Amino acid sequence: MEKEFGLLRSALKNAYITDEQTAFLTKQWYIGVLARIRINAFRIELAGGMYDYRDLLSLAAASVEAEAAVGNAVYMLPSFYNHDCDPNAHIVWIENVDARMKALRDIEAGEELRICYIDASMNHGARQTLLSEGFGFQCRCLRCLSGD
Repeated sequence: MEKEFGLLRSALKNAYITDEQTAFLTKQWYIGVLARIRINAFRIELAGGMYDYRDLLSLAAASVEAEAAVGNAVYMLPSFYNHDCDPNAHIVWIENVDARMKALRDIEAGEELRICYIDASMNHGARQTLLSEGFGFQCRCLRCLSGD
């Protein structure tokens, strides 16, 4: 990270951007930006090209089975969805870049759409550890509060 931070500062300096203009660019700022990108990034998978786009549930299952990630990306709207270990929706990626939301059950009017940030099949302790260390929060969804 030190090297990349130095490269960023050097690139800005080489572009004749003044120290006054980059006063905000501290290591703490850089770490904060990287953390926000990491927390809001989505895994992009290859399954989209192999299945009928109209069957989003099959796409979701296929992408989990294939574990065919091609990278990560930050998408503005999907990054606003909150986590739940018993989600009511899932994001499916079509052709590696196009996001579609699939309801996993009936959703009541006014109910918040929630996705699972991790593998929901893990046990309670593993989920809590991963969410705490990887995303910076302790999950308090109904499933976790029940100890499941």
